[in-house]
Amino acid sequence: MVLCFGSDDTEPQDEYDHLPFGLRWRMHFGKKETDPETGESFLRLGGNKIIKTHCFNTEYQALMLVDRHTSVPCWKVQSVFNRPEGKLVEYEAFVGKPLHTVWPAMSAHQKNKIIADLARFVDQLRKMQPPKQCVVGDATLGAALDPRFGHGRIGPFFSIQAFQEFERRGHSPHHFPEKEIHVVHAPQKPYQLKFTHSNLCPRNIIVDDASRICALVGWESAGWYPEYWEYTQMCHNTPKTMGDWLDAMCNVIPRYDQELIAEEALRARYAASIYDVPRSVRAPTPSPSEMHNEQQEIDDLNTDNTSG
Repeated sequence: MVLCFGSDDTEPQDEYDHLPFGLRWRMHFGKKETDPETGESFLRLGGNKIIKTHCFNTEYQALMLVDRHTSVPCWKVQSVFNRPEGKLVEYEAFVGKPLHTVWPAMSAHQKNKIIADLARFVDQLRKMQPPKQCVVGDATLGAALDPRFGHGRIGPFFSIQAFQEFERRGHSPHHFPEKEIHVVHAPQKPYQLKFTHSNLCPRNIIVDDASRICALVGWESAGWYPEYWEYTQMCHNTPKTMGDWLDAMCNVIPRYDQELIAEEALRARYAASIYDVPRSVRAPTPSPSEMHNEQQEIDDLNTDNTSG
């Protein structure tokens, strides 16, 4: 006879954090609001305190790292709770208006001050030292979250070359007609790893009533990327109506125009949705027939998803 010891054969329940009574009380009387720029919902507890549910860990981990090592103005993480509905994060969130809504009415002096402050903030981010060299990933060197690459997490990549190979969907740089891709993605091309906001554009720059920057927001995609990533992402995400802001920014932060051409060529070839299709980042160089089939798949996706 086989003897079984123990009478409780149920699966252990997940452990969730208990919400303090005071926080639950404030949440009960909180006001639900929606960010007009992103459509994201949050609960305002009063003053500068807000609660976000279903919060991405890439966001609050980046904010804690930036707060610890720089003077870049951003939301302050007050507490993080693991709840059945997801991560619940309490922030000290500064109230203001997105830069693009007030930029046209600003004086030249105010605009120059905004640009100078942003240049200083970017410089502080770029001076942060990565915990490990050459690992491309989020703030903790885990998998990154970037809508540039579809809906899923990507990486981490243990070299910049592996990250670039992922961008190319495993193809050799010489399978692309653009000479900029050949140069930027060359194996011997040296790039440093820099901490990057990844979506530094006017809608993610919040200014107060005195036209001073009170917070940079939109840190979900922040992490450790090749040194050109801040510049190429900024140029792509800035609307044409903010061309003078972009021109001014390009004069105060490091420029990577060759890398921008390469990135735009890759964006034109690969829709963001194609990165949701599984493929090994270490895949061997595909045959011409495989390339043709993949291009057909991309064209079909682009037809179905006009948002690119």
